[in-house]
Amino acid sequence: AGVFVLLLVLSTSSSFLLSDDGGQSDASTFNPDWVRFDVREGVYNEAFGLLDEHLVNEERAPLALSTFGTFDAQGLELLRPVPADLLEPRFDTLLLIVSNEMRLHDVRSELNDQPGLAVREFIAPSGLLVQGTPSALTQAGEHPAIITAHAVPIGMFLHDDLMDIVLFEEGETALQGLLLRMDGWRDDGGPVDTVSLSDDTGVLLNQNLGEVASEVFDDWRAWDTGRYEGTLSAVDLTVLLRQPSLMQLRPDPAFSAFNDQSRGHMKTNTMTTYFTTDLDGSGQIVGVADAGLDEDHGDFGTRVVGNYDVIGDGSTADKHSGHGTHVSCTVLGSGFRGGYGGVAQAADLYFQAMEN
Repeated sequence: AGVFVLLLVLSTSSSFLLSDDGGQSDASTFNPDWVRFDVREGVYNEAFGLLDEHLVNEERAPLALSTFGTFDAQGLELLRPVPADLLEPRFDTLLLIVSNEMRLHDVRSELNDQPGLAVREFIAPSGLLVQGTPSALTQAGEHPAIITAHAVPIGMFLHDDLMDIVLFEEGETALQGLLLRMDGWRDDGGPVDTVSLSDDTGVLLNQNLGEVASEVFDDWRAWDTGRYEGTLSAVDLTVLLRQPSLMQLRPDPAFSAFNDQSRGHMKTNTMTTYFTTDLDGSGQIVGVADAGLDEDHGDFGTRVVGNYDVIGDGSTADKHSGHGTHVSCTVLGSGFRGGYGGVAQAADLYFQAMEN
């Protein structure tokens, strides 16, 4: 033991036994200089920067590019087939091409300040879609920064997918009976139901989108301000697209949840069992309250001891999302359908269906 302690002492003391110049051929470059300083309290509150208000000239091509077509100084070049009756102009709108002589932001602000006029859309790189009374539109087209003003075809207010149906099926009658959506314009506060523009001659452009929806839709409903859904009745499509409160007629967006991709999204394709006991939930009853249950799924066998409708719609089926069945399999599925089981594979299930 004494020898062992002596060796430890010698090994830890070897640096003291070496000569000053022995074994050191390179001079050390590490020569730290320690500086102590104190930060004065509140010094950051006195910091300030400089605002560069210098404006750079804009270099925009004198174009307005849309999926419908390209507007330039010469006119409109269509980018897709369009029925002739959908090329008719809409009386309350103009497409303005803005020159580089003024900043686009400044031109937009000046146009928005004009009575009876509203800038509705920016169409890159140099287009502004404006809406207004006839007098206000005339004044907007005479603004010194405007290169040219184009009439806007009513087809621009129809979604491309619906345009294809009109072209390749039975014309506008092919849209009748379809579940569609009407969207209104937006302002700085968000979607709006009503267009109300009054010019300096007293002419008023006023319409409510909800009133239009009630005329052209069967079984219609308002999803939100400026958004209406319904089944299109037998109406003249060109007349509908001319309505001032309409920004776009489009297919009704379909939202659905598919539960067959969850394993991939959660990156759980490879399952590993970490249970180290033989506990499987046998003799226990687990309660699950969720959307509904597919009792014939295969993972439950005869272990569903109760399945009750708590909403009152007369059904406990998992008809819409599959979420209730998914959760129940996670809790106590046998793995018969999915290849791996739930947590308590022998437990019984008491289920409450809570979705219409």
